[in-house]
Amino acid sequence: MWRTLLALLAVFVAALGLVVVTFSASGLDERADLAFVNGTEPKTLDPQKMTGVPEGRLADAIFEGLTYRDNDSHRPLPGSASSWDVSPDGRRYTFHMRKEARWTDGTRVTARDFAWSWKRLQEPETASEYAYLLHCVRHAEAYNTFGAQVKALRGVPGAEDDVARLGILGGYRALAGKGDLAVPAKAWQAFLGEYAVRDTVVRTRERVLVDAVDQTTGELTPALLADLGAAFERDAVRRETELADAKAHFGIDQGAFALDDDTFVVELTAFVPYFLDLTSFHSALPSPRQAIEKNPEAWFRDRSTCICNGPFRLASWEVNRKIRLVKNETYWAAHDVALRTIDVLPIENATTSLNLYLLGDVDWLPATYPPDLIDQLKTRPDFKANASAITYFFRINVTRKPFDDPRVRLALSKAIDRNLLVTKVTRKGETPATTIVPPMPGYAPPESPLGFDPAGARKLLADAGFPGGKGFPPFGILYNKSEGHQKIAEFVADQLRRNLGIEAKAYVAEWQSYLRNQTQLDYEVCRAGWVADYRDPMTFLDLWVTKGGNNNTGWGDPLYDRLIGLASDPFALEAAAAEVLPKLAEPERAKALLSTLAAAKTPAERVAAAEPLRMHLFREAEGLLVRGGHPFIPIYYYVVTNMVSPRVEGFRTELVQPDGTRIPNLQDLHPLRDLRIRKP
Repeated sequence: MWRTLLALLAVFVAALGLVVVTFSASGLDERADLAFVNGTEPKTLDPQKMTGVPEGRLADAIFEGLTYRDNDSHRPLPGSASSWDVSPDGRRYTFHMRKEARWTDGTRVTARDFAWSWKRLQEPETASEYAYLLHCVRHAEAYNTFGAQVKALRGVPGAEDDVARLGILGGYRALAGKGDLAVPAKAWQAFLGEYAVRDTVVRTRERVLVDAVDQTTGELTPALLADLGAAFERDAVRRETELADAKAHFGIDQGAFALDDDTFVVELTAFVPYFLDLTSFHSALPSPRQAIEKNPEAWFRDRSTCICNGPFRLASWEVNRKIRLVKNETYWAAHDVALRTIDVLPIENATTSLNLYLLGDVDWLPATYPPDLIDQLKTRPDFKANASAITYFFRINVTRKPFDDPRVRLALSKAIDRNLLVTKVTRKGETPATTIVPPMPGYAPPESPLGFDPAGARKLLADAGFPGGKGFPPFGILYNKSEGHQKIAEFVADQLRRNLGIEAKAYVAEWQSYLRNQTQLDYEVCRAGWVADYRDPMTFLDLWVTKGGNNNTGWGDPLYDRLIGLASDPFALEAAAAEVLPKLAEPERAKALLSTLAAAKTPAERVAAAEPLRMHLFREAEGLLVRGGHPFIPIYYYVVTNMVSPRVEGFRTELVQPDGTRIPNLQDLHPLRDLRIRKP
């Protein structure tokens, strides 16, 4: 161990003086109990607006949801709610609030705080990219999305843009004319694209619309045109009706609402096996209304206005230097919190980060070190590695040519040798990925064509009009600042040049610019990673719903949306079987699972029978992604790595299951609430 340590120090000896000067100048000479590298400057500390892992670590420390994660198992334990009751069908939760839970301004944390925060999450003006995570709550999706969809369908009188003014219904009437002539499929597809119909008519219940969006040949007969016009109108009326109902009741007396200060009620649209896991996720954390209404955009920047209810509170925020957290003495379980102070360092430079760790100035380094040193580092006893439910992938902007052609997207994926990448570049033991969902208990992924096949990739590219890569425009591969991400992006660019004859250049952006470019679809190909928000395939698959908050590719498919909706409520497939089963890749399997569900009698039996059907619907949906959609290029399933000082206690790489078995810490979560520093 000491020989390795000395070797590593020798590698960076020239930089040590600069690092120490920088560290002292930042004010970190007053050592916190625990210091760790968080990778980047947080974009926000607002629970309803954050999206990244660096922000999530801090949210878990300064806020507490209805539940919090047990450190040894990650199962949800009573947090701001001291207990809860669940209805027999699993669709209604009644949370009883903890009377001793307090905000840092001394006021009590009540059910009304959660009702306000959960409604704020769904407010369109909040523009939360994670609002969809709680669309399983009654009225939430309608409240969050139907207003914009109704405007897109009906049009906005007075709008300068013709598409916005006419709306889909107006544009459709212009396309169909008097209804006495057929319309070529080419004109129909042009209308769908110009009016962004697929982006608006999400999860429609109108079968004729779902079928028609895929019609690319022939003509649409006058009879079909009449049916489509009526279906568009019905869809608009349904969304208007449900929106009005949501505005009248959501957060008031239905969906997620407070009966009184002590009782918070949540009504779900269907049984959600992982719902209690969501209640500790950052989107579902309470936000301080008393601070936000005074300073909506920057309430979290200063310790005097950053009112919180978690085990820690904000003491100071020196931008690009450190965030200091201190123990929250008003926290109801403050006696269980061992750390008094925590320093959170927004350091992106891997060399600097490792130097600080080797010098003992930081105690925890989450995968921030020069990738070339992996072979030396992984022999150290303080180097921790375990399998995870995290997928490394690249998003593809399907709204830009030539990436709007699925053959091009599939060719890119087939041209990358993932085995070579993980054995020669990353070298942590990662598993090459050909699906977006990493291995999960109970889930069987579909067969995928996304593996390495350079000959097949070249044929696809030629079929798309670019034989040997000729005529293919140069493009960029965006990544956020990290030496590891840079090496992977450059490897992918080299693979595309070698195997397809096309030119791609890797380019970097700072964290906040990187997030903005993704959200605004200002890229061609973009590095991404997804950490499971909870242990279920849904956390990876609802990413790709049309206009989903974290989709950020422009891709959408009505059938995919329908399957994800049915996976949220598999009981609904009983009524939709005649419509949906013929569209499935494995209809007989689905039919058999439906028969088992129909034979179940009690609520408990039906819930148990619905679970394998739910997993099959996930398999069918992911099949659409990997066999036809290709809005992403899966690269590998992570092995998460951390360097952790022997001083730190409570850091878990394995979790204990209810039956006593142990599994890896798949989400790489390490609650600061339960970390301790070993006494000398």
